[in-house]
Amino acid sequence: MRARWLAVLTVVALAAAACGNSSSGKAKATTTSGGTTGSTGSVGTYPAVNQPGVTSTEIRVSGVASTTNPIGGLYGTAFDGVQAYFDMINSQGGIYGRKLTLAKRHDDQLTNNKREVQAIIDQDNVFAVLPIATIFSFSGASLLAQNNIPSYGWGINDEWTGPPNLYGSLGALCNGSDCPSLLLPYVASKLHKSRLGVLAYNVPNSASCVDGIKASFDKYPVAKVVYATKALSFGVTDMSSDVKKMVDANVDFVTTCMDSNGVLTLAREMRQQGLNAIQYLPNGYDHDFMDKNGGFFEGSIVLAQEAPLETTPKFKALQDYISWMDKGGYKKTENAAVGWINADMFVTGLRAAGPDFTRQKVIDGLNRVTTYDAGGLLAPIDWTKQHTELHYPRSCGAYTMVHNGKFVPQWGAPGKPFVCWDGNPATFAASRPYARQ
Repeated sequence: MRARWLAVLTVVALAAAACGNSSSGKAKATTTSGGTTGSTGSVGTYPAVNQPGVTSTEIRVSGVASTTNPIGGLYGTAFDGVQAYFDMINSQGGIYGRKLTLAKRHDDQLTNNKREVQAIIDQDNVFAVLPIATIFSFSGASLLAQNNIPSYGWGINDEWTGPPNLYGSLGALCNGSDCPSLLLPYVASKLHKSRLGVLAYNVPNSASCVDGIKASFDKYPVAKVVYATKALSFGVTDMSSDVKKMVDANVDFVTTCMDSNGVLTLAREMRQQGLNAIQYLPNGYDHDFMDKNGGFFEGSIVLAQEAPLETTPKFKALQDYISWMDKGGYKKTENAAVGWINADMFVTGLRAAGPDFTRQKVIDGLNRVTTYDAGGLLAPIDWTKQHTELHYPRSCGAYTMVHNGKFVPQWGAPGKPFVCWDGNPATFAASRPYARQ
């Protein structure tokens, strides 16, 4: 899923403002959600495994998230997604006669990621690290790479790109002007919008998001960027001047590289000045936020990174996620879904490694998978390429439209929420999107 700058750089930019080998072999993914576990039988039927965090009865992991953060983001819910998935697998007998255990939930408090990762390595005695949901900097990445620990997380940071033992939820990160994408031009085309306004904060990652949007419409000119700013400060409360300029420029479609508070401030000002333009919300798949503020965003388009809960009919992996999150009493957030997917990646690697698993065998096993999709919860990732290949030729998105404060899936096929393009077409007219699971 290329061009993630559109969906996730908002969060990275906000945090900055607030805080100042793949294997050469190939294999297809085996769906792990709700499937059978490894061999059955007593613990004694499995070979002994001499690895950190592994006993005859359990496989231990720890994770780290920006649970405490200045924007009220529910990033710590990634732990709940991991735990719900582990609960499902453990109810089936675990893996190779062992239960999966989430040993400790570390909070990096936004700026202490490297410290918390070091604590995991030194103190927790774990086999793998998951989830990792950090919104500022994944500064502990080098430690995990040096120690060759299988690690799985929310792939919005540049540090996920490169090391073969680090698995960001969307593969290698590509953003900015060198990564034009079909995702937003496709929306403009579907909505018949032609004049785009783009707003961002005055920090590098947010500005890079604007550059990526401009590059996309330069390559696929189905609409024209007629107003853009990179000058907004985090926490801005007055956007009257920017909205006035968009009114004067006859903007009919608006996107931002900002957080939910910023887009709400913008939406209120747009209503005040009568700017009747659709918003595209790159960080908007938040049910609590939309329940409270949906009236300001009627008709807006939201791009989800994972299969939306509203997908119908619900395929097995999505239904498993919903059922086990409900059993645990956990809130279903985007980060919780990422945590579930991180756990599924881990189990996929364990199964590929076999009962005499090691860290290296788990890494090698997942790195042979060419179509990993968490049972349909993600657009497919080719782990033989997507650790390092920034321009991997595939773009996918799960689009929803806000209607009466709810998310309504758009443009996919029944039960297949992702709209994808293979290749990198030279023109928009040459693009042929298709629904994919």
